[in-house]
Amino acid sequence: MLTVHRAEDVHRLVDVLAQSLAVPLRDPMQTEVVAVPERGVERWLRQQLSLRLGTGSGSGSVDGIAANIAFDSPRSLLRQVIDGVSVDPDAAESWFADQLRWPVLRVLDAHLDDPHLRVLAAHLGHGETGADKRGRRLATASTIAGLFSAYGWQRPTMIAEWAAGHDTDGTGTELAEHLRWQPWLWRLVRDDVGHPHLAEDLGAVLDRLRSDPGVVDLPERLALFGATRIPQTLREVLEALSDTREVGLYLPHPSPTLWDRVHDAAPGAGVLARSNRAVLRPSHPLLASLSRDVQELHEVLAPAIGASLHHSSSKTAAETLLSTVQDGIRRDELAPAGGVTADGSLEVHACHGPARQVEVLRDRLLHLFDADPTLEPRDVLIMCPDVETFAPLIGGAFGQAGMGGDHPAFTLRVRLADRGIRTQNGVLDVVARVLDLAAGRVRAGDLLDLVAAEPVRRRFGFSDDDVDALTGWVQRSGVRWGVDDAQRQRFGLGGFPQGTVQTGLDRILLGVVAEESENEWLATALPLSGIDSTDTDLAGRFAEFAGRLSDLLDAVARRHATGAWAELLIRTVDLLTDTDSDTQWQRSQAVGMITDALTIPDGAAESELELADLRDLMGQLLRARPTRSNFCTGELTVCTMVPMRAVPHRVIAILGMDSGAYPRAGTVDGDDILQVTPMVGERSVRDEDRQVFLDAICAATDNLLVFYTGADALTGTRTPPATVVSELLDTARTVLDVDADRANPVLMRHTLHAFDEDNFVDADGGPFSYDRGLLPAARALSALTRTRDRGPRPPVISDETLPPADVSGDVDLDDLITFLSAPVEGYARQRLGVGLPDDADEHSDELAVNLDGLERWGVGNRFLAALLAGDDPAAAQGAEFRRGSLPPFAFGAREFAPIRDKAQAVATAAHGYRSDSADAVDVRVVLPGGRRLNGTVGEIFSGRLVPVSYSRLAPKHRLAAWIRLLAIAAGSDHEVSEAIVIGSASGHYPSAKVSRLHAPSNAADLLGVLVTLRDAGLSSPVGLTLDAAGAAAAEFNRTGKDTTALQRAGWAYKKSYADPNRYAGLVFHGDPDADVAFDTLTAAVPTVEAMAPAAGWLPGADDTAMYVRLAAALFGPLLQNEEDR
Repeated sequence: MLTVHRAEDVHRLVDVLAQSLAVPLRDPMQTEVVAVPERGVERWLRQQLSLRLGTGSGSGSVDGIAANIAFDSPRSLLRQVIDGVSVDPDAAESWFADQLRWPVLRVLDAHLDDPHLRVLAAHLGHGETGADKRGRRLATASTIAGLFSAYGWQRPTMIAEWAAGHDTDGTGTELAEHLRWQPWLWRLVRDDVGHPHLAEDLGAVLDRLRSDPGVVDLPERLALFGATRIPQTLREVLEALSDTREVGLYLPHPSPTLWDRVHDAAPGAGVLARSNRAVLRPSHPLLASLSRDVQELHEVLAPAIGASLHHSSSKTAAETLLSTVQDGIRRDELAPAGGVTADGSLEVHACHGPARQVEVLRDRLLHLFDADPTLEPRDVLIMCPDVETFAPLIGGAFGQAGMGGDHPAFTLRVRLADRGIRTQNGVLDVVARVLDLAAGRVRAGDLLDLVAAEPVRRRFGFSDDDVDALTGWVQRSGVRWGVDDAQRQRFGLGGFPQGTVQTGLDRILLGVVAEESENEWLATALPLSGIDSTDTDLAGRFAEFAGRLSDLLDAVARRHATGAWAELLIRTVDLLTDTDSDTQWQRSQAVGMITDALTIPDGAAESELELADLRDLMGQLLRARPTRSNFCTGELTVCTMVPMRAVPHRVIAILGMDSGAYPRAGTVDGDDILQVTPMVGERSVRDEDRQVFLDAICAATDNLLVFYTGADALTGTRTPPATVVSELLDTARTVLDVDADRANPVLMRHTLHAFDEDNFVDADGGPFSYDRGLLPAARALSALTRTRDRGPRPPVISDETLPPADVSGDVDLDDLITFLSAPVEGYARQRLGVGLPDDADEHSDELAVNLDGLERWGVGNRFLAALLAGDDPAAAQGAEFRRGSLPPFAFGAREFAPIRDKAQAVATAAHGYRSDSADAVDVRVVLPGGRRLNGTVGEIFSGRLVPVSYSRLAPKHRLAAWIRLLAIAAGSDHEVSEAIVIGSASGHYPSAKVSRLHAPSNAADLLGVLVTLRDAGLSSPVGLTLDAAGAAAAEFNRTGKDTTALQRAGWAYKKSYADPNRYAGLVFHGDPDADVAFDTLTAAVPTVEAMAPAAGWLPGADDTAMYVRLAAALFGPLLQNEEDR
């Protein structure tokens, strides 16, 4: 007999099931069968039965053991039946979707020319010249196989009619013209399978189950627990089994009143179109809106039900808002309830985005834990429609023990129950990455991501330092995209191997034995600098990795039969990954899934698949698959809406209930007959989502917390929740008897930021926020809000007064030059020891057709150095192309031409001054007070200092040469009478600019002034910048007016590219990216006392602006001794 056990409290269903299982079967060795549709429900049911069953002694004593029970899925139960009644069970299983894709693919390949499949043929690009759509074959076959499998599962009458040659929808109605290709194709697939579908012989199978119960190896009683939708095939099989066995359906049902109403109105047996269904309108709006799934289940089960037993709960629930809403659902009545208040048992939280939802959830749960010491993490269930969006946010908000922090939620552990398998199995992730690389361009970033994957690192022994080193090598070797020149040909860029992995690897390996600066290359590879003998082992391991990857990418890019694909993917696992004892399961799972997915039944022809087909297959394998081990672990469980549906928890929180996100969009697939002409009892995604939300409302025993994005984080514009949440809010308003013009006390709108003062107000139950780290910020914000004052400017470096710098030691010449080139940066670096990281320019994966300014400078500087060294210009140009620093083909020649001309102009200007080999001079200058200035000056040719730069000749080049010239004149016996500073000139045409500086007679005194300026700048920041200072000095020398000098300097600062400095933003504003006004710099000058040792050498009078006096002291002597041409 088929007995329906129903209850609003699922615990009661477990009690009844346990009572049934407590009575032994006739055969004590026979395994009980309890079919459960969801993994999460299965895990929970196992644990609950273990608390009720066992052999413990004494009244009510249990030992926590529930053994010899098979918790199969309904599909597994159906397969057992098929195996029992089929002559060839293996052939019968060919009709399940995971196996059916192969015969569908074979039939498609053989019949794409048929007019019936003209739409599919166009979709697959069949017959089109150069069409690149063949990779859609397996995806299309899988989709069709899924449709056929669903038809057999949910509407077997239609399959039976197709087998009989009728193109109908299962009710005798002819299919629409655009759908008739499906029965035609199904019959061809039927011929290929060579075995009848269960639906064809379903009547005979059911008769055999009734007449010969022993044909299937099932016990005398069966149970199906927690189903809210039972497909037609399973319903009919269960009905047949119930003639000779006790079949129990344990259904969570929200309302016995609703059950009675549906029972009274239930139609007779047969398939009924949903459009012809008599609409039943429950009195309670939530039942009316959310319960169609369970109504239709009752309607289709009604003819087969032998007995229906309602099991009411014996527990007396506290009169809370939540329990009152649940009781109204149970009685199918909605009316105001006296004495019920908004007590926190039912809450809807409107937040500014997903991250804020998680923050609010975290604090709300902590309040519940504090209020009830008996509440444990195992009692809390967190559900969300999109777990991938919330998973990283939840991971960051919870379970951070040992990482520090003031939030007590860091000690709560969470278990993400049903994330995609790719996030859990690193080996499968590597296989998927390889397939993605083969289909794409093999970009440098993707290559490095693969190197950093844990199974790959373990296979090749890559440490963290190794990965960092390889990242630098890949970037410096110019790898952009592509494995080699052969792969580039697929994208029309054959003949340009620079920037490929192969060329980059050649550069790395050559760098072990040669120097890049020598401009010697092998074939198309130039040695990479910075690789020494200690890197040989790492280079070899990287070469092994790259070689294996290249071979695999070449192999997977070709077409293979299914068996060859399985071998190739398993070889990918073996060649690129390794596991340890803790992760060995990943390899076993990967190999098992690959083998199962690509195994063809014996005797069936293998199909050839494209790379795109394999990527589609891998995508299906890597979809989220809940496993029972991730549920009910004693931690906070986070999962999607379905796996734990109807499972009671003391606290149920639902995240992400935004408008448009839930229920899922109800778009109709025009090729799915079940959606085009739906029947009562068949699956509807939107109805299913609504039923799941109703199940969640009824499953929460103490608290139901719903969260949604109720306001835009940028504009603050309020947004509505999902429709089901609005209906819940309306229900709560009615129960609480709150007028429509008053705020709903169940709805709580939260602040944009967690540090808002409202979160720390000591209201009933204490402040809402538990984040002690944000409390000082909230207090400061509160004080400003009350006074309406602007907040104090955050302290910055320039506000601090430091003790005078120690100026007793010697001075290094290069340190002096570096400081005076950027005094504010020098203050931060040399006095404070503060350094800013260089701008993290991400390595581009693209082959540029144009170079940016910095890239042009790099190429030009290297080419100029080669010309000055006397290298062959053609060889230097060839080195640049082999380095991969130039765009491909004509683009590279176009970009290099002006760079070459400019470098040659500078080299020509320098040629007459740098004819001999360069000398270096050691200098030692004795400064006032006994200090010394030490250093070495190079680039001396025939008694001249001749520095040459590809850059535009700027004040910093002239100043550096000037200081070195002073040092030689004051601290060396060498005769160096002048400095010739050469750089490029401004203007459209390539030309050079030369500055000739003569050594003065008072070099030591001038150096003393510069050292004094540095000493003062080490005690407090000095706002000199070279372009502005040079302009001020020139104007002051010309006019003697500090006002016009400051004006000229301000103009120069605004136009300067070099003067703005990130260290100035850090020192004066606390933000390296902040703009610093020129007035701020002019105010940052040392005191007269700080410059006292050089007071006699400062130009101007005491009332002259100190900024101008410093600029004139720095650049005035230089200008007086300079010939500019």
